[in-house]
Amino acid sequence: MKNNQFENIFYIISIIIGAFVISEVLRWLIKRYININSKKINVDPTNYNFIKNAASFIIYCTAFFFIIYSVPKFKTIGTTLFASAGVFAAILALASQQALSNIISGIFIVASKPFRVGDYIELNLEHKGTVEDITLRHTIIRDVQNNRIIVPNSKINNETIVNYHLTDERKKEKIEFVLDINTDIDEAMKIINEVITSNQTYKELMNKFAVKEDLGIKLNKIENGALVLRAMVISEDPEKAFEMHCDINYSIKKRFDQAGIKFAPRVGFVNKHNL
Repeated sequence: MKNNQFENIFYIISIIIGAFVISEVLRWLIKRYININSKKINVDPTNYNFIKNAASFIIYCTAFFFIIYSVPKFKTIGTTLFASAGVFAAILALASQQALSNIISGIFIVASKPFRVGDYIELNLEHKGTVEDITLRHTIIRDVQNNRIIVPNSKINNETIVNYHLTDERKKEKIEFVLDINTDIDEAMKIINEVITSNQTYKELMNKFAVKEDLGIKLNKIENGALVLRAMVISEDPEKAFEMHCDINYSIKKRFDQAGIKFAPRVGFVNKHNL
């Protein structure tokens, strides 16, 4: 009888020590992984302390179950206790389903790195901007109006993401001009080329990357008594693309006025920046 008691005590102590060792090793591995990936996505690693604590909790719960069901004296008590707690556990699991989904999705985002803090991303026509923070439950996006868009990770994990900064931050900016049908096309193209190549932001980018780009100025459409000229202009990133687009529009309007080139109205047309 005493031998059985000694064996049970030794068994319980062994499980507790084993759970402690496994927990500490796993917490160290998780901490190391999080620190490495947090530097890549520029996120405070303390945001993910929950993962380490959750891992320890699961290990100790598993050890507790082993003790309850392996020691005969505890087994009867444990069966009754877990049976009464089953209903509560089911209700709790159902209530926390959405939260758990967001947490798991957040872990997947950190692990797979489809985007990082500071990247300009586009989820759909409504959700686009610079990633400001990635938490376990939400991704926070700052749009061009400086609004904060808080998107649940479970939703963002199911979206098709356009990441403008994933490998190359440069962006091809589409700039269109709708001109009168009687416009001298060659003169208009010449002015557009001169304005773009003399733009300060554009020149700085060309010097930085030591490249010479074909602007691709084309007569894109002839419709409704109008000519649509399009230029594809490279920019350093989406935010600078917007600034450069506005500057070019301003300069083009002044040069066209001087040359007597007229814009044509186009029904349903909105000349806007495609962010």
